Amino acid sequence: MSASDDMNQQPLKYREIVEEHRFAEELQAIEKDARKADEFVDGAKWVLSREPRTGTRIGKTHVWFLPIAESQLVDPVVLYYTFDDDAVYFLSIRITKYPPQDERSE
Repeated sequence: MSASDDMNQQPLKYREIVEEHRFAEELQAIEKDARKADEFVDGAKWVLSREPRTGTRIGKTHVWFLPIAESQLVDPVVLYYTFDDDAVYFLSIRITKYPPQDERSE
């Protein structure tokens, strides 16, 4: 069996999602209905629990970001998080313009 076959046989590791207090407060400010708020971040939870490197790392820090909710129905937001071998920690979620635009060109 080759090394690549062995890698394909390894089960995918799922990390626990931990919502930090600040994240929970900011999400509630964005969406008051708890069920809708959960639905709002379910996609990010699914993706990041499986592959936390999906987002973009901020410089050389341990903080990453993931833009979500790119839809006409919801303001775009950016989710900030960090992770280790066991968990993904949702740190903050902010309404923002994404991708950033140079205001001088508008």
